[in-house]
Amino acid sequence: MTFFQYYFSAFLHPQRVLNQLAHDPRRTRFGILFITIPAVLYIFVYIFLNAGGGAPSVFTPWLNISKEHYYFYNQFLTAPSFFMSWIMAAGVVQLLSRLFNGKGSFEDTLAVLGLGISIAMWGTMLHDLVMSFLGVLHIISLSQHEIDMNSPTIWRTIIWTCMFIYLVWFIVMFSKGIAAAQKVKRGHAVVLGVIGFIVFQGIFLIFNR
Repeated sequence: MTFFQYYFSAFLHPQRVLNQLAHDPRRTRFGILFITIPAVLYIFVYIFLNAGGGAPSVFTPWLNISKEHYYFYNQFLTAPSFFMSWIMAAGVVQLLSRLFNGKGSFEDTLAVLGLGISIAMWGTMLHDLVMSFLGVLHIISLSQHEIDMNSPTIWRTIIWTCMFIYLVWFIVMFSKGIAAAQKVKRGHAVVLGVIGFIVFQGIFLIFNR
């Protein structure tokens, strides 16, 4: 399978694609390319948000960054945080998989998690990319949209729905990927998938919230 065949087929047939990816000699290179897709697209999201005058409305950034300059710095923090989160999640999953007699290599785990992250990120990335692009074109007000997402409006319902899809998609993709890479039982793969997601999301949030 080509890179794009792997990527687009994963939306419809994730288990079959992940099984094949785990044994593909190009898996490490593909894994890097998979994770690069959301990293680059989220850089554009923050470029649009910064250029369109967006700023957080209800939360204070965890890092010591003013709200007015928050999205400016996110342009530079996004890509490193993606790669750090991905590598750390793969490392933790690889080590813990040995408790369940996992048989795969670190490269196997890295590749399947890279594809899983890239696919699951679309749960929120599509909304973020479209809304930020509309904001930089001044079709919508980014500051008002931030308020609407945190108020009892249809936009809050939409963003929470996106976040639910994001969560479920991550657990499903991680669990299926770990099962393919490590050849562990389904229940063990789900446990490792949840742990891997927590590690990935925790590190990612530190640098992007």
